Amino acid sequence: MELILTTTVKIRSETSTLLPVKTDKPIEQEKLKKAMKKINKIEVSAPINVGDVIRRNFTEKGINLISTKTVER
Repeated sequence: MELILTTTVKIRSETSTLLPVKTDKPIEQEKLKKAMKKINKIEVSAPINVGDVIRRNFTEKGINLISTKTVER
């Protein structure tokens, strides 16, 4: 089974501490645990816009981790 992974990553910002993100394509269910270990190590800085790519080729080639929220500062 394949699923879109939705979760949060840490963000350095004046207004938020977490940024909601998702994969832009489904990933295999067996890879979710490995993906979450990678996500726990990610920290980004504001500003971030909806749709910005946080990590290219996140779990495998062609699957990106993208922002689902805009954080100005």
